Amino acid sequence: MFRKSNHARYKLHPHSLQRAEGSRITNGLSGVLLFGLVLIAIMLLVLGKSNNLQLKNMRSKALDLTSPLLQLANLPASYIQRSIDRLQNFYENSEKLHQLRLENKRLQAVKWDIARLEQNNTKLKALLNSAREPRLKFVSGRIISGNPALFGQHMLVNVGRRNGVHAGFAVINADGFIGRTFETAGRTSRILLITDKSSRIPIKIGKQGIRGIATGTGSHSPKIDFLPHNASIYEGDLVFTSGHGGDLPKGLRIGVIRKIGDKYHIALSAKNEGTEYVSILYFKQPGLARRN
Repeated sequence: MFRKSNHARYKLHPHSLQRAEGSRITNGLSGVLLFGLVLIAIMLLVLGKSNNLQLKNMRSKALDLTSPLLQLANLPASYIQRSIDRLQNFYENSEKLHQLRLENKRLQAVKWDIARLEQNNTKLKALLNSAREPRLKFVSGRIISGNPALFGQHMLVNVGRRNGVHAGFAVINADGFIGRTFETAGRTSRILLITDKSSRIPIKIGKQGIRGIATGTGSHSPKIDFLPHNASIYEGDLVFTSGHGGDLPKGLRIGVIRKIGDKYHIALSAKNEGTEYVSILYFKQPGLARRN
């Protein structure tokens, strides 16, 4: 058996000395490299703030050289983003397609219900031996003068007696009833609007068909007169022409009930402002025959 000397454990191996020396050299190089990078960054910041023309040209050339590389590097991200957008659009379109299919099924059911009701209606008319109502014909014309806000509640349209138009015919636009003709010439007709103070239109209100008279007030909201005693009408009830008296066809949309203060008025569906074209309905009934 051999005993080691007590001083042997304090002796450094040559390899350990080499590692320690290498670590010191590496740390020194790292410090120098870090200092150099910081110095270069500071120089770039200073040069970037300068207005030197040569530096600007160098920066421009550098951007021109690096822009293709940047675009190439951006291709994967753009492709991924386009793929994500396509997946989102596909999901949204799938949801819309599903909703449209459900809506199509619902409309098909409504279509069959309407066909069934039409068949029942035809059968009931046959049982009652009722006469069919004639389809209304019309002629369309262009408003050539008339501003309700400035010149009273009249309009002039470029169709008249040569087109078969007579006094008392109903006039509508795309939104509903606006008035009726009260004076006709060969090529023109004057329209008395429902808002005029001299206008009186027989109406029916709501599902119960309560009858009354829409009286013009000179404003956009005609009032309601001659309601039956204890008649119950409510805001939001629809208002149509009643056809009472035979002067106008029944069922033309006028508006809805609105309560102003303690009185009921009609908020008109058809607005006169901006109206360029109107349609005049041919409706010859006994009431008009007596008038003419």
